[in-house]
Amino acid sequence: MNTTAILISVVIPPIDGEYLYSYPSQLPPPRIGDRLEVPFGRRSTAAYVLSVNSSREEAAQSAMIAKKVVLKEIPSDADPIAAFLPEQLEFFEWMARYHAEPLSKILDLAIPSFAEGRAESIVELADSANIGAKLGPSQARLVAHLQSVGGAALLSELRHDFKNVGGMVKSLEERGVLRRFAYRTPSNSDLQASNTLRDAKLTEAQLGATKAIVHSIQAGEFHSFLLYGVTGSGKTEVYIEAIHAALQCGKSSLLIVPEIALTPQLIQRFEARLDTPIAVLHSSLKAKDRWANWTRLLRGECKIAIGARSAIFAPVMNLGLVVVDEEHDSSFKQGEGIRYHGRDLAIVRAKLSRCPIVLGSATPSLETYHHAINKKHTLLELPARFFTSKRLTYKIIDLNKIKPWTMPSKGITREFLQVLEQTLDRGDQAFVLYNRRGFATYLQCSHCEYVLECPHCSVTLTYHQRPNSLLCHFCGYSSAPLLVCPSCKKTDQLGAVDPGKLEPLFINRGAGTERVFEELQTLLPKARLGKLDRDAVQSLQDYTTILGKVRSREIDILVGTQMIAKGHDLPDVTLVGIVDCDIGLHVPDFRASERVFQLLTQASGRAGRRDKQGQVVLQTRLPDHPSLQMTAKEDFLQFANVELIARRDMGYPPFKRLLRIIVSAEEKADARNNAALLAQVAHGLAGRHSVTVLGPAPAPIEKVRRHWRYHLLCKGDSAPHLQAFMHSVRSSFSAGRNIRITFDMDPQDML
Repeated sequence: MNTTAILISVVIPPIDGEYLYSYPSQLPPPRIGDRLEVPFGRRSTAAYVLSVNSSREEAAQSAMIAKKVVLKEIPSDADPIAAFLPEQLEFFEWMARYHAEPLSKILDLAIPSFAEGRAESIVELADSANIGAKLGPSQARLVAHLQSVGGAALLSELRHDFKNVGGMVKSLEERGVLRRFAYRTPSNSDLQASNTLRDAKLTEAQLGATKAIVHSIQAGEFHSFLLYGVTGSGKTEVYIEAIHAALQCGKSSLLIVPEIALTPQLIQRFEARLDTPIAVLHSSLKAKDRWANWTRLLRGECKIAIGARSAIFAPVMNLGLVVVDEEHDSSFKQGEGIRYHGRDLAIVRAKLSRCPIVLGSATPSLETYHHAINKKHTLLELPARFFTSKRLTYKIIDLNKIKPWTMPSKGITREFLQVLEQTLDRGDQAFVLYNRRGFATYLQCSHCEYVLECPHCSVTLTYHQRPNSLLCHFCGYSSAPLLVCPSCKKTDQLGAVDPGKLEPLFINRGAGTERVFEELQTLLPKARLGKLDRDAVQSLQDYTTILGKVRSREIDILVGTQMIAKGHDLPDVTLVGIVDCDIGLHVPDFRASERVFQLLTQASGRAGRRDKQGQVVLQTRLPDHPSLQMTAKEDFLQFANVELIARRDMGYPPFKRLLRIIVSAEEKADARNNAALLAQVAHGLAGRHSVTVLGPAPAPIEKVRRHWRYHLLCKGDSAPHLQAFMHSVRSSFSAGRNIRITFDMDPQDML
């Protein structure tokens, strides 16, 4: 080995551990965060640089020399490409420790997949290139070639004509002659504002909140704020003013939102106020566009990044402010793989970047609110709506007091229909929420009462009338409606001589948005209806198209799931009706009441967003439930106080930290037996780490995607206790073959 070679440590996703390599000394050294190809076994694979010529490399080299191990050398045509910022490494290492996962898997999750596209790199002459600088013969030939082809070329094309082009480009980059970036095509994600910041007339509460946040930005210090503002109170205006202040300080900002569908309207607001490019990051972008925005951030071309959960990994230079909008939203929690929480990671990232973070919500999570009243976060309040002082009016309809045969349809009461008609007569619009998709929740045999279930999951199949199919909302399984009952073998005889006297084989039970939509079409034939749920929306474009029709008054009534409750600001929507408020209250999860209160409050907030009076109709069989009563009183504080007392008594967050361990296997016995063995290990280690272990028990949804599931719930006083316990369990228990063990720190659901 060349003793003058540069030593680098790398990780190779998704393989655990660090690897030491010798890097060609004749090339400019790579930087922490660079991605490059390394020889590994008999192949070449992608790796990320963790350190260069540091003490860790020297120690590793000494150990390798003692063991007479040959150090692998990286080829002389190495072509490192920046994949993340060096200062992000501390954040990624923290995440690896917290979730007890290899750093390589964290980077595999965080870095967009298009980083693999090295052939798409473009090399161009810098605008202020010092061409007169002394160049070597090969470098001069490269520069001359670029001048002859208009100043830029694909790196893959240059490799055909120039040897060691990667090293030449790297050297000329450092001298300011060339610059390199990932190829990108113009797209809707290349968003840039056209108007400068306009003066906004903020309320006194908004000014006070903005002042507190700006002070922390200017001081360059970590500070966490809970911006608690009722729906329509103008939280976005505070975000804009704070981000503008960060720009004036030469700092960048990161804004995380729960739904990618919220990004277009947010960007429109920011475009109208700020004169700076915006990088957008979410899963619906094409790979090229996502990587293009990623590299624009890496190069410092964008100082604002907006995106969904995964945007927390964005390489934002000189980060001066982090904002998490609708911080309570459960979609910030990753449901598979490494189960991180975007909001919690945002707090860590702000702390490591020494900048303030703003957590905004009209219905804060109880954990966040508890931390605010205990001074862990600073509470900033926006107690009034921005455009109007008119309070919403609420009507709770008790379905227990209504005879089913007196209702105009199965889901719509006469009183609710009357309010809908009055709303349309005034020329206003309405949202109708039913938080289930499909036409029927399940189908039941009319002879033996057998209920059709998914063959891969322990849940019922939902009937969708369009298309005529049965669908599992967990694994995606679908089939045509059955003509024979799997249990009693009776057949569907509809279509016989006198079908009017025959009962269908399967009876529709329950309902969904599709059924409510059909009922309203029948009850209000002149109304123009639209639907917003996962069946109607296959892309971000579908989402914006539907909302565009509401905004342009092409839709009078929008029927949908919780998607209609997400931050929409539509001035002519004056009525919100929830067909069945009780959906979600009977779920075996300690957060059920909190989620229902949040959904009802957020949905109600879509009504009366300007000077018009807003009205909310709640149909329920549990009219006295605190979630409904406190929604109608618009009293989050009372709801939170009651719920927190219950949480404290039961030993749930925010008073305890949780770790959920899920054991799954294709054979039920394998899952049950391995869960029992793991439980023995966990119970044996619990006392050493001050942890309480409950279980094992079958998961509430026992089977998902052909895998049977058992789980344990572990409670601790602090995250470090649970982390140490998790590491001990991992190292002490070896699962059987084909057994999946999932460790979920801070679980957000128990299903």
